Amino acid sequence: MRNITNRLAKGGVTAALCFSLGLAAAPASAYHLELEAYPAAVFPYFKKFGAVDLHVYPGGVRADTMWLDAFSRNGASSVTVINPLARMYGDIPIAELASMIGKLGDDNEVERTAVATLGPTMHGKVGKLAATRYRLLFGEAYIDYWTTKAIPENPQLRRIVTELVAGVSPGTAAMTKKIPGTPVYVELNFRRFKKVVMMRMKRLTPNREDEAEALAVGSWYMKAPFVDAIWK
Repeated sequence: MRNITNRLAKGGVTAALCFSLGLAAAPASAYHLELEAYPAAVFPYFKKFGAVDLHVYPGGVRADTMWLDAFSRNGASSVTVINPLARMYGDIPIAELASMIGKLGDDNEVERTAVATLGPTMHGKVGKLAATRYRLLFGEAYIDYWTTKAIPENPQLRRIVTELVAGVSPGTAAMTKKIPGTPVYVELNFRRFKKVVMMRMKRLTPNREDEAEALAVGSWYMKAPFVDAIWK
């Protein structure tokens, strides 16, 4: 039973990938939400990436790690992955993210069949942002998933997070997909993972000065003929 509970923790917490967090509400035309996710805290196969810095803008999302960076504009069908060291980049279809994550976690059959139920909600704050806590229950274990409506929901962030979660736990993805708002804090409470923060908000600023640069490939980068080339 202990092993099953621990594995369920891994499945639900992927919501922190894609994911995965204060100022007053910013207008839709100008904001920059900065989040930090820690997928390796539960998923060992993400250790090589370290902490993931997430940047959410009105026009799209960006993720920076110690090895690879990535961005995707609203409406795009793919994520552009960048290898800064090799000065190369390539595009990964968003529709293929779930299968890619599933291959990384090759022993997660329990997560694939896990289905969370929604517990009681609670209103509060994350930093200075008004937020709502949604509790995803896995028996006695649970994940606290806080979202805010201080900024408009970013369609690309929601789409990517749903695919990432589905790669490990389709049942959990079906639940998080229905939760409104932008995720700003995710905490795990399982037998082995007590109060493990999987994602947190760093800051929200009412400007988008660096959005154009963040959602574009830098100069002197070469597009890889195959996506695999940027992973070497």
